Amino acid sequence: MWIEKFNKPYKEKIKRLNFNFADIKKGDMMLVSSPTSIAKYIKKIPKGKKKTVLEMRNALAKKAKANKTCPVSTGIFLRIAIEASLEEQSKRKLKKPNLPFWRIIDEKTAVAKKLSISKKLLNTYINQELRNE
Repeated sequence: MWIEKFNKPYKEKIKRLNFNFADIKKGDMMLVSSPTSIAKYIKKIPKGKKKTVLEMRNALAKKAKANKTCPVSTGIFLRIAIEASLEEQSKRKLKKPNLPFWRIIDEKTAVAKKLSISKKLLNTYINQELRNE
């Protein structure tokens, strides 16, 4: 289910806002990204490094020549990317997911509360990375 959502062809869009929205001001150009772009960004985070969702949103926006990335679609697409990775891990019986999402989220991140893995397992991935496993 999640892999199909991840592989769906999303068309990234840039919209000029005609109202204030979250941390984006009226008149700013807002990027609506995709699960694929989010996964590519996460995969480029070096092992042992951590980024925030806001840092990712800003980097994706800059790359697309927009002011900001939509926080709502980013949360949705981030979850799709993570859940697809977890689904793939289960289907292929991998030790760890191929997407190192623990480099961008922790148990306090809003999307973490919605994921199909426990906080304990998420923390295991984080701790393994810190120990260089």
